[in-house]
Amino acid sequence: MAKVLFIYFDLHSGHSLSFQHGLASIFGTLRNSNHEVYLRHLSEETDFDSTINVLESGSYDILALSFTTTQKKYVRVFLDKLKPSSQRIIIAGGVHCTIVKDGVFEEYPMIDGICIGDGEFPLKEMCRRLDANEDILSTPSFNFKSRDKIIRNPIAPLPGIDELPLPDYSLFNCDKIISQLGLNYPMMLGRGCPYNCNYCCNHVIRQVYPEKNTYTRIPSVERSIKIIKNNLSLFAETKKIKFYDETFTLNRKWLLAFCGEYKKEIGLPFMCDTVFERIDDEIAQALKSAGCESINFGLETGNEWLRSHILNRKHSNKKIREVVKVIKRHQIKCFFFNLVGFPFETKEMAEETLRFNIELSPDFGTCHYFFPFPGTKLYKLCTDYGLLNENLGSVSGFFEEPSLKEVFMTHKEMNKYRESMNALFFMRLLFAKFKIPFLFEKIVLVIIFPFRKLINSLTLDPRTTNKAIIALRKIMIRLAWKYLR
Repeated sequence: MAKVLFIYFDLHSGHSLSFQHGLASIFGTLRNSNHEVYLRHLSEETDFDSTINVLESGSYDILALSFTTTQKKYVRVFLDKLKPSSQRIIIAGGVHCTIVKDGVFEEYPMIDGICIGDGEFPLKEMCRRLDANEDILSTPSFNFKSRDKIIRNPIAPLPGIDELPLPDYSLFNCDKIISQLGLNYPMMLGRGCPYNCNYCCNHVIRQVYPEKNTYTRIPSVERSIKIIKNNLSLFAETKKIKFYDETFTLNRKWLLAFCGEYKKEIGLPFMCDTVFERIDDEIAQALKSAGCESINFGLETGNEWLRSHILNRKHSNKKIREVVKVIKRHQIKCFFFNLVGFPFETKEMAEETLRFNIELSPDFGTCHYFFPFPGTKLYKLCTDYGLLNENLGSVSGFFEEPSLKEVFMTHKEMNKYRESMNALFFMRLLFAKFKIPFLFEKIVLVIIFPFRKLINSLTLDPRTTNKAIIALRKIMIRLAWKYLR
């Protein structure tokens, strides 16, 4: 059987350590075919040398790298440390490889092949061919660099999501990841998103597949419950579940049936992500009855023109207000993702976003800098107008620095609004267990805003090496997950 060592790059992203759900699905598929699968989850630069020692001391057929666009600089550092070898194949996969494609070979000459799109069955087929001593260069969904040319193979059809073996999270450090998230278990059931937000990769990835209309896939309720039970068997102390499906409430019929089965078969409190367009009274009631405690929304901006014309998100502020009233009426908490530093965003627009968050009073949230992912419509817009910072390739997280030049707003102004919104959410965290009158909240905001830079440096800056700050940040993350998310 083929022997595969996966390396997952997860360094200084500004987010807590977590699972990679696509890898978990690949692990389940390969192990189901009796292949040997190993994982090195890199979260610190100190992990590089020990990982290379593991690689050099073992005999692996495939070295498989998984990374996002913001992890590129760490991949480069790792590969620079790695000794060339003809005894193993180096492949890479993930969203970055899918949207950049052959550009990965230019970025990393040591990489032999890239997987484009879903990797379960293509990688399983590559392993089968290795075992049978067959040609791997024609493996579907893979592009290979062979001497002076690139071999491009057709993309394999998308499998039905119920056809896949159950995902396998056992190679991750479940105890560490779930414990630091306040005993919340991150899971993902379905795949894809049907929306075409200009800043998101989904509209790019969808074009990769021959069957674009089946890109968004939701498993049957029966399979969903099986996945959850299988995952929970790895960590019995789980107190809550966080579903990372991008639009959890997309399919009304599925959602209503799922909530009934979940309440009966699982019964744990949970959180989920969705969009404002997919929430109404019936959905909110079903979620609450099943145990939903919090819903995450991508607010992104409070300016309607920017949201509609630049981000391609068409819902109005009126709709957002209505949805927030619905979920609060059903006593479900809400979390808002916000961005600052969009192309054409002015300081007045950023001020609108801050004021809109204060008005809506979410239970928690976050704000980070806009990051233009290659291949997206906003990336093209930024390149067409020459807006990208020259050092964009060195940014490894969304909290480090702005991605765009100071054309419509200065970096100081971007940072001011980012820090102010995060200070607002920090205050919400502090008062999570108390009912504070709105007027008193506004007074506290006036007091806390001058300290926004200190708050952000303590809780959000991914580049800090101060052990005390890192320890404090872990405590804050656990509190946030325990009480709000």
